Amino acid sequence: MYRMRQVRESDLPALLTLAKTGNFINLPPNEPQLREFVENALATFEIAAAGDAPADYDRARHVCIFVLENPAGEVVGTSGIRCGMGDPEHPNLSFQLLRVVRRSPSLTKTDPATGRAIISGDTEHIFAVLFEDNARPTELGGNVLRVEERGGGLGKLLSYCRFQFMHRHPTLFSDRIMAEMMAPLDPYNDGNTFWRHMPRKFINLSYENADRLSTVRERREFMYNLLPATVNLSLLEDEVLEFLGKVGPYTRGAAAMLTDIGFRYVHRVDPFDAGAHLETRLSTMDRLRTEHATVAAGAAARPVDSIVSAYDPERGFRAVRTAAAVAGEGVALKAEALRALGVAEGDAVTHARLDFKPLPGVPHDLPEIDLDEAYLKLHPEANEGRSMPVSIGPKRFAEVINAAIKKIKSEFPD
Repeated sequence: MYRMRQVRESDLPALLTLAKTGNFINLPPNEPQLREFVENALATFEIAAAGDAPADYDRARHVCIFVLENPAGEVVGTSGIRCGMGDPEHPNLSFQLLRVVRRSPSLTKTDPATGRAIISGDTEHIFAVLFEDNARPTELGGNVLRVEERGGGLGKLLSYCRFQFMHRHPTLFSDRIMAEMMAPLDPYNDGNTFWRHMPRKFINLSYENADRLSTVRERREFMYNLLPATVNLSLLEDEVLEFLGKVGPYTRGAAAMLTDIGFRYVHRVDPFDAGAHLETRLSTMDRLRTEHATVAAGAAARPVDSIVSAYDPERGFRAVRTAAAVAGEGVALKAEALRALGVAEGDAVTHARLDFKPLPGVPHDLPEIDLDEAYLKLHPEANEGRSMPVSIGPKRFAEVINAAIKKIKSEFPD
């Protein structure tokens, strides 16, 4: 039976082989860097084994790595968690997309009989605003499965088992969970359309080098100093707009599994390739409901396809995908699942049913700002005594945009 478990130092060669199969920010194909990741994960698991996070715990400096073993004990997949992304000195960066409406009253003509506009002086533009996220959300990443193992339902075990670990150890993580989806990349060109038409104009690096340096905490300075604060994307070619929030072919399956349980695209994108950022709240996730139970002897109910996990400080976390027959607080498992988890009758386990109805794609509206209305909310006295509405120049525009970003950030406390 396939089993997920906590990473061990001896897994490093297998992880390096998996890392070299693609471009994975959270699984670097560099042995020293990957070794550092594994050592970090081992330290995080030690904290988990000790109980609640200590007072000086900084989740932005911790990761978790899990590996998937096949029945022969070989490592054939992995998934991970960054306990916290960004901090006050090194905020996580993305571009927040905004629809900005500008209005010219003198160009707007209305039908006297109906009062409806027959000529509009309104224009809409899509702006990308650099979003510095200091709230240290927890990030999912590093999902990799050996090619020959794909298609057998193991992707859900890779992805979903992490939520059971987070439920077991909530003090290690943020309630706000995010996932940065890899965008489509051009195999014969530098990066992709978005990279070449926008960020590449400001950063004199190849996409690969910029992406690699962005993962090194001490080397990310170039992003804060070179990326533009605000860009009107509507001035670029239409194909750039069509690229916003796209998910690459190798990431679509992972994105679908997350949207099935309530993650949604929040119109924030990767600052290099415009890949979609998906988010949810662990505390409000009503799909993949995690329940605690005790291993029982008999199958008192109809078995249901489930993720079942066990944990103890000595052996750590391990999980399997198996049929589980749940009745009250008892759960009956197949013999092979009991062996893989190392549990027996009376032991505590955690389970989550996989027969839930996937959530439909829940839309998250693109934030829209009417410049005139937004400015008057900030300065209601601005048009007093004026025959024409106040014009929104660069300083007033910046004030409105900053207020909008501040409001969005207020939804994500630390």
